[in-house]
Amino acid sequence: MDIDESQTQLRYPVIHGYRIGEEIGGGGFSKVFRAIDDTQGKVAACKVVNLFISPTLGYGTPNIKELQKEVQVHKALKSDFILQFIHSEVIEKDKERMGWVPGLYMVLELAVGGDLFDKIAPDYGVPEDLAKFYFSQLASGMEYIHDRGIAHRDLKPENLLLAANGNLKISDFGLCAVFKHKGKTRLLSGRCGSLPYVAPELGKPAGTGYHAEPVDIWGMGVVLYTLLVGNTPWDEPSDNSPEFCAYRTGELLQYDPWTRIRGQARSILLAMLTIDPNERITMEGIKSHPWCMTPSQLRREQIPEALTQGMKQNGMMNVVDPVFNGTASQAYAASQRMKNESQWGSQFNQQESQFLRGTGNITQSGTYNTITTRFWLRLPQSQAFDILLSYFKQELGEGNVQPSSDRTYLRVIKPAGPKTIQGRIVLESSEEFSQGGDTLVMMHRQKGSILQWKMFWWSVARSQPLEPYVIVGDQV
Repeated sequence: MDIDESQTQLRYPVIHGYRIGEEIGGGGFSKVFRAIDDTQGKVAACKVVNLFISPTLGYGTPNIKELQKEVQVHKALKSDFILQFIHSEVIEKDKERMGWVPGLYMVLELAVGGDLFDKIAPDYGVPEDLAKFYFSQLASGMEYIHDRGIAHRDLKPENLLLAANGNLKISDFGLCAVFKHKGKTRLLSGRCGSLPYVAPELGKPAGTGYHAEPVDIWGMGVVLYTLLVGNTPWDEPSDNSPEFCAYRTGELLQYDPWTRIRGQARSILLAMLTIDPNERITMEGIKSHPWCMTPSQLRREQIPEALTQGMKQNGMMNVVDPVFNGTASQAYAASQRMKNESQWGSQFNQQESQFLRGTGNITQSGTYNTITTRFWLRLPQSQAFDILLSYFKQELGEGNVQPSSDRTYLRVIKPAGPKTIQGRIVLESSEEFSQGGDTLVMMHRQKGSILQWKMFWWSVARSQPLEPYVIVGDQV
């Protein structure tokens, strides 16, 4: 039985005036929901961590001390480029008797623009000027964090979100550490983070201390590389990676995609990805580097186009947000837009609506949806469920596919060693393109790389069994 279905008799309480809405993400011990304050007309995100999971289930148990630190640190950080922490409270285990789901509830700002890297085409990246725009915001946020004696230690695409106006929001302080307190600095020793983004000094023997700030600067460097080319430079910075070994000798720099990165962008990237942490560029050095001293020339209204440029060129946006030039199709989309926009129209100003439309977060018919790993099937939901179940069982193996009993979603695992990804395939009946009969398929990533998940989604949408039913917009 799906672990979710064991809690079907329990309800989520109102937290800090917010009622819990639809599930929008999660993984491991936690789920993330949209949360709504009906009185104030506010929307937030609520992260619910299962503190009381039984070790006998084989899932492990959450680290309560680390969670307490995450709450304490995140609550104290106030910056334009850090996801706002609103409230937290614990619903104790004994509240199950009252019908409540127990756990740690964290109410956070809802990043209505979704994940930054959810908009980026794998192996393509974004224009350099847009990479500079977002790197500048990342650097400002990280400088603020470091000035308060905090190391993030888990910089990666999954933790970089977007506000409604397109600004960057750093999130997830679950692996953070205090390295400076009352003027005293200490070395850190914990080994943590995602392998493609961790600094090489974390591979030293356990108990070997390391300086905090260079670790985050290395992570910033890998994030910048990933922005520029749409992939990570290596699977891990160790002898286990042929790419990293070739980087260490300088050989890797002679090959694509490194040869695509030129001039001052290449200079600052190599300065951040300097293997010796004592020689690595500092935050002050980043701020004064010529690449950062020249601001991005992009205007705000150009950001959506630049962000989705790769997805447009390879046809992804025609699947994510199909647009049709026919008069009848446009008229139907307009009628849907009138119906849907009344649900969210007051939440976003003109600049925010423009950004959300341009990145596909608001569809042509006015539906708000931050998951761009989605597609529509010209099939009723029941038929769509059957064809997806059959497809995933064949592609992934029966043991890696778990259908829900109500036939509304599938849990899938795509094994690939360190690149294993898993998520939830959610089906909803839709009237986006016709009066019933269509099904919206949303592929929610729960574990693994955003870019690997996006490649997986794209292979599914173009697969032979599904392609005849996938709704694709007109080429522009």
